[in-house]
Amino acid sequence: MIRRQRGFTLLEIMIVLSLLAVLLTLVGGAILGANRAVLKADRYTASLDERRAAQAFLRASISQALPLDISDDDSESSGFFEGSEQRLQFVATLPGTLGGGIQLHTLTLGGPESDRHLQIAFAQVKGNVLRAWGEPQVLLHGVRSLSLSYRGLTAKGEPTGWISQWPWPNRLPRAVRIKVQMKGPVGWPTEVVALRLDLSGGAGG
Repeated sequence: MIRRQRGFTLLEIMIVLSLLAVLLTLVGGAILGANRAVLKADRYTASLDERRAAQAFLRASISQALPLDISDDDSESSGFFEGSEQRLQFVATLPGTLGGGIQLHTLTLGGPESDRHLQIAFAQVKGNVLRAWGEPQVLLHGVRSLSLSYRGLTAKGEPTGWISQWPWPNRLPRAVRIKVQMKGPVGWPTEVVALRLDLSGGAGG
């Protein structure tokens, strides 16, 4: 007696293919979700590293501000420290890895309203001559707003408290406070930078 081998019916094959399609869809969705999570983590890490680098650079440079008058006219003094709520200009040394020498640092917000960033420009000080070099360097992307304030002593030696405008360009403040509002999940904790050279009581007269 010959037995006939029973094969799969068309309906069974379609059911199996449907189950495989569902399984592949689930696996593909899981892989895409994992890739998105990895990319999001990479972006977060990059933003965190950028913020830390910007904070470290600002701490190092502002803390070493120098009372060096860079005006080219000996009969006049333009001062060496200018601070407003959204702009800071001071004289300090630059690390050798970035070119070295005494540089005029100018910290501002740059870019269009939709893509604001924190930037700094440099001008090398040679004698009383300033030589700007290169384009402003971007320190931090995704910035909503910048708020700078200053604290030091008045000409009478009285503490100022935090003020948004430093009115004495021939005097160094004791500290600079930096507040930055960021886009995205990576924030910027308020940073206070103390100047190492304490000449706030009468630098430059």
